[in-house]
Amino acid sequence: MARETVMRSRLSVQRPGEPETVRRRALAIAARRRAYNRNYMRTRRADPRHRARERAAQREAYFARKLRDLLREKRPFTNDLGAPVCGLCGKLPPVYEIVRLQIRETRCGEYVPIRIPYCGQC
Repeated sequence: MARETVMRSRLSVQRPGEPETVRRRALAIAARRRAYNRNYMRTRRADPRHRARERAAQREAYFARKLRDLLREKRPFTNDLGAPVCGLCGKLPPVYEIVRLQIRETRCGEYVPIRIPYCGQC
């Protein structure tokens, strides 16, 4: 819609030294092109074969995205895009790492130091 408005405004302005017939001819060509494009898209959207093809392509893309998201390896301390984030708040990018103690589940009562990315603000 915006492009059509820009095109129409460009063609509707009378340029100095340009004959009126040239401007009218350009407006007529643009109107015919808009009408052709509009009619073409109406028939294209109404075509049942095209609609079925589009529906199948959308369904395939949907399941491909879903499968890609399920198969993506989720690493710790990363967001959905895989960029590193703070290990405490999970929002801001980390500035440095802090050391915390974690209880080991294999041996009872043993603590192991782990490094966690930290943003410095949370």
